[in-house]
Amino acid sequence: MTPEPAAASSAPPAPSLAHLPVGVFAVVMGIGGTAVAWFRADEAFGLALPVNDALAWLGLAVLAAAVAAYGAKVARHPRAAVAEWTHPVKAAFVATIPVSMMVLATAFLPISETASAALWWPGAVLQFVVTVLVMRTWIADARVQAIHVHPAWFIPVVGNLVAPLAGVTHAPGEVSWYFFGVGAVFWVGLLPVVLSRLFVEGVMPWRLAPTLAILVAPPAVASLSWVRLGGSWEDPLAMMLLGVVIFQLALLAAQSAYLRKVPFAVSAWAYTFPLAAAASALLAAYESGATAFAAWVGVAALAAGTLLVLGLGWRTAVAVSRGELLAAEG
Repeated sequence: MTPEPAAASSAPPAPSLAHLPVGVFAVVMGIGGTAVAWFRADEAFGLALPVNDALAWLGLAVLAAAVAAYGAKVARHPRAAVAEWTHPVKAAFVATIPVSMMVLATAFLPISETASAALWWPGAVLQFVVTVLVMRTWIADARVQAIHVHPAWFIPVVGNLVAPLAGVTHAPGEVSWYFFGVGAVFWVGLLPVVLSRLFVEGVMPWRLAPTLAILVAPPAVASLSWVRLGGSWEDPLAMMLLGVVIFQLALLAAQSAYLRKVPFAVSAWAYTFPLAAAASALLAAYESGATAFAAWVGVAALAAGTLLVLGLGWRTAVAVSRGELLAAEG
């Protein structure tokens, strides 16, 4: 008998819907967040560009496609979905589902409050559930170790800070304050855990390297929510948070030479929402009287985020056509 070639036994598994990552909803976060940032640019500079509307509707279409595709995964491969939801590393990305809905709800506020509410309410309820379940996994799962921590752990927590952006319009005030309190307290509590992982546990795996950009998002979204809840951009808290945003942008830029070498993965969309959130905060602060420096940095963040959305959108479309999103992780 002639033995089978060794290569045959090591062939990669065929693409399967079971391998579709839940992090695909980060695409919606990036598109929706960039839509909001363009609306803030319109407000800050007195423009009337249709970019917010176009991106908001595009984000809604992508959300519908992602819900259909991931829903099919849950229906056909429930074990694979449950394994992803309870995985020490992947569980945090489950929160991209409700956060994407609430980000789009914010983008739709200037377009249609009805559409915004239809996105926000299920997103907020799901955010509450996901936050509880993911944090339970972190606490109760013996598999979770320091090496499993990564910046995307902020998503389930900081997603609560996104809720007040549209929630102030759609829900009683105490609901938005609930989400803001949970997001702010647990972001501050989780920050030293994530920094400890980055400082002492070695370099991030390449698939997770883009999540370093997520460090920009919490202070940016927190400042936006603080002002939506009645604060002012002149408040010491808002000014402090904006300072942290600028520092995190500088730190991200300092790592750009390394990050440019990272191969493409869906996780690359992690760059887009943080840049959009930073742009929104800085441009909103400029509109309220902050110095031109905030405008310059905000415009730079918006330009970088928009270019990334365009580039990653094209690369993701190519990945979809090639079946790369349905390939097992190496």
